[in-house]
Amino acid sequence: MDNHDKKRNQIIEAATKRFAHFGISKTTMTEIAKDLSLSKALLYYYFPDKISLYAAVLEHIAKKMFAEIETGLNSIDSSERAVFYLIDTRLDFAMKYYNLFDHDLNPISEIPDELNRVMHLVSTIEIKTIAAIFRKANQHEELQVENPDFIAEIFLNAMIGMRFCVLKDKKNLFLPTKEEFDEISKMQKKLATIFLNGLRKT
Repeated sequence: MDNHDKKRNQIIEAATKRFAHFGISKTTMTEIAKDLSLSKALLYYYFPDKISLYAAVLEHIAKKMFAEIETGLNSIDSSERAVFYLIDTRLDFAMKYYNLFDHDLNPISEIPDELNRVMHLVSTIEIKTIAAIFRKANQHEELQVENPDFIAEIFLNAMIGMRFCVLKDKKNLFLPTKEEFDEISKMQKKLATIFLNGLRKT
């Protein structure tokens, strides 16, 4: 890793701690620069604004989460336990970094391009992860899934749909409360059981 990448990662790590503790709205670029003993000019050299830094933090957390999920899935053979593990790990990360998420974001409003890019990346990785679970289940002759990538996308969209069934505040569709996160995860597990039963090899 060269010095540029090392410094960039240091900034992301410092910003992650700030955002996770205080939230994005109560964190300033000046505070992050001060934490690292950097000039604001140097901080803005790496990240031109707070949104671009925030997006980098979200991407960092997402990649960290999926790396943990991938490692955990290596030792799980059951497709149901694998999907449950994915759901539980997502919930653990959501709770750990709950303050990091921007409570003011709403998918109905216009989301900055950088955040849209990260959200698309997360969706792509998650579809790939679920498809890998399906392929493994195919190999073990547990499931019979034709076109695992497409079926994984359908399954992910169905899981995302659980959010809208649970949210009590329909004006804030982006971020559930901690209690709603837990309820959503329970519903997603029920959905997974029904969905996977329909794919079992007969």
